[in-house]
Amino acid sequence: MLSLSMLGNLVSVDTSDGIKLHGFLARAQSANTQTSGRVWIIVHGVNGNYYSSSLLAEIAEALHRLGQSILLINTRGHDMVSFNTGANPCRVGSQIETLQSSSLDFQAWYDFCLEQGLPHVSVVGHSLGALKACLWATSRPGTIDRLALVSPPRLNTNLLLADPVRGQVFREHLQDAVELCASGSPDRVMKVRFPLPMWICASTYVDKYGSGDAYDYLQLLQRIDVPCLWTFGEQETRRGTSNFKDADVVLQQSISDYGKIANQSVVVIENADHSYRESRPRLVQTLLSWIDSNS
Repeated sequence: MLSLSMLGNLVSVDTSDGIKLHGFLARAQSANTQTSGRVWIIVHGVNGNYYSSSLLAEIAEALHRLGQSILLINTRGHDMVSFNTGANPCRVGSQIETLQSSSLDFQAWYDFCLEQGLPHVSVVGHSLGALKACLWATSRPGTIDRLALVSPPRLNTNLLLADPVRGQVFREHLQDAVELCASGSPDRVMKVRFPLPMWICASTYVDKYGSGDAYDYLQLLQRIDVPCLWTFGEQETRRGTSNFKDADVVLQQSISDYGKIANQSVVVIENADHSYRESRPRLVQTLLSWIDSNS
């Protein structure tokens, strides 16, 4: 899905635990001193990768036209399942990853940016990639310049259990996953239907969805120390599952309750679904306007 109008290089990094990750770097074509040394890391969601998302490609192109360097990356959760070609021979993919391990991926890409003479790093992530970006950014205060989170899910066990339509399905899946882990089969692959249909290892299911509020972004708000944009699609916030329903309302209230935290903006994109299929121009313009106001 990468456009020929955005020329760059295929790049790779090795994480500290031996996972090789690939990406695409397109440097800013402008010599503008305001954008010199600045780069946007762009992160895929669950089952995704750096090259197949038309949403991320459109965001990358818009940022590049703005005079920004862009770095589309893979995390170890890229695709459903793959095999690592780095020093640590193992399976990788969304079926196997844990969320905390993604911080090693971000750190490797951040170090790569520094080596490339791009010390001013901002991050935009979509879906689970947005949550991973938030987890990493809040664990490394003072590291990045800006954070744009496009439709991050609330991973909160009690919230998922209370879903009015699929709560019981989730309860059964989680119980099965916990029992598999307890019986010594954490790598057993399960077919699940909620929060989204997929094949996933029992231990990964427990990590992502059974960790209480450890990965709930509301728990991270006070630790965000940079300007942050949150966007959601109107369809997912008004008619979506419990981990997206009224996310903007709850988030705005939490920001208001906390009081003194970094500059944060919450925007709902009219008529948009989780992939913003019919609303890309509005999403991109929202992102660019926010960048302009936080330059």
